[in-house]
Amino acid sequence: MKDSVQRVIDTIRHGSCDRIPRGEITIDDSVVENALACELVGFDERLQFSSLLGLDIYCLSPQHIHSGDLPQPGDLVWPDLRSWVDRSGLFTFAILDGSFGWGGRILGFEKFFGLCMKDKAALRDFNRGVETLNRNLGRLLADEGIHGLILADDLAYTSGLFVSPRTMEEHFLPCLSGQAENLLSLGLPLFFHSDGNFLDILARIAAMGFHGFHCIDPDSNMDVAEVRSRAGRDLCLWGTLSARELERCGGSKDYQGMLTAIRQAASAGPFILGTTSGLFKGLRFDELQSIYSRI
Repeated sequence: MKDSVQRVIDTIRHGSCDRIPRGEITIDDSVVENALACELVGFDERLQFSSLLGLDIYCLSPQHIHSGDLPQPGDLVWPDLRSWVDRSGLFTFAILDGSFGWGGRILGFEKFFGLCMKDKAALRDFNRGVETLNRNLGRLLADEGIHGLILADDLAYTSGLFVSPRTMEEHFLPCLSGQAENLLSLGLPLFFHSDGNFLDILARIAAMGFHGFHCIDPDSNMDVAEVRSRAGRDLCLWGTLSARELERCGGSKDYQGMLTAIRQAASAGPFILGTTSGLFKGLRFDELQSIYSRI
């Protein structure tokens, strides 16, 4: 049996492996506490939880102090980075926020959307700052041995894009393309994450060279077959299980339908199984564990 790192690499590169890999983009400490009946959550507890769920992937998000400005690379801390890379045996992704993520965090979404509409010069400067930050972070993380990167930037509501097609075309797609080009030059697998329905620009983003997309939310009408048809067979799709689907999953027929859909998605091209949102308090962990155990 392959180890997790090789399983994920083979899936991304070749589209098939000994089994479907599993990964979650985030795991809230409360989920770990409840599953393990522990009070403190550190590296060992997170690794034990990952083993309990049979995960092949662990995703690291940085910690930083909010200062009102874009941080410098040294201002961000990646908890237990070396332990995840060197000791966990899991394929370790690091998550880099894009313009919408940093804009919402630093300015608040209302003010950031105001920039999009009224101050295009300031928006260009902000986007350039994000490009520079992520270029430097990517190099730092590559030097530390990270296995892959996720560029995370929520571009859409459940029904469509956050901003007008013109603003997306003029400001955000070039910024995203520039970040992708810089990060791909590092030679690491690069995924793009966005919540919501971004079908209108999905093919454009796929053409930027990403190795995969994460989320693929059915509750936002991101049908996995439609995403595959627009993204192409070689791009790895990761996610597809929503919290609402897990809530609705109550009987053997529900399970069988979900398992069939998962296997169909995996047979159509590179595929990693996971939730669309990550694991948080209130999510039906027992249902997810049951699904994972049957794949």
